[in-house]
Amino acid sequence: MEGINIKKKIEEIRNEMNKDQYYLYCQYVMGILTVKIKMIGEQLEHKYNREIIQNVSQRIKTPESIYAKMIRKGLKPDFSVAKEKLNDLIGIRIVCLFVDDVYEIAEMLKNQKDLTLIKEKDYIAKPKKSGYMSLHLIMKVPVCIDDKIETKTAEIQIRTTGMDFWSVLEYQLLYKKNVKGADKIGKELKGYADEIASLDRKMLKLRNRIEAI
Repeated sequence: MEGINIKKKIEEIRNEMNKDQYYLYCQYVMGILTVKIKMIGEQLEHKYNREIIQNVSQRIKTPESIYAKMIRKGLKPDFSVAKEKLNDLIGIRIVCLFVDDVYEIAEMLKNQKDLTLIKEKDYIAKPKKSGYMSLHLIMKVPVCIDDKIETKTAEIQIRTTGMDFWSVLEYQLLYKKNVKGADKIGKELKGYADEIASLDRKMLKLRNRIEAI
């Protein structure tokens, strides 16, 4: 019976997401941010004469993910509540090579006149207990459709290729999974995260040495 109720609630969220041009607004937000990020990447490449942004990906949170997150947070799993409480219904991920690039990209995004920074979470300076590292910007993005302007919230994650590699593996191997021996695996993954952070620092120093020649 519980499984049936969960499926019903997820379907209710899905139906709500299909109303009021929600997906259209999300696509517009992702389009606006993708263009801005592309322009930032081109500006930085011209400035430093090297490739800066390796990859940009985007996603709209699925009904299943929304339901699961609301339950984890102890919130009522309704889409109206999710729109109010969750900042990552729209997500953009930027992957670059070096840690200093992460912060420069973030500053350029924060300086965009039509974007409003709501919250900044620096998991590079202060990684999560799991070892997760990334810089998160929660931003408001204005969107105009049919002469109607709405402001949508999006989460922009900026990280290095090493941080992204670790995050993808951690998600696949452990996150949201009831794995036997999860504590031991988690400690091992945390150790790998520390190694990646150390490697990022070394690669930045190496790049600076090369650029100084």
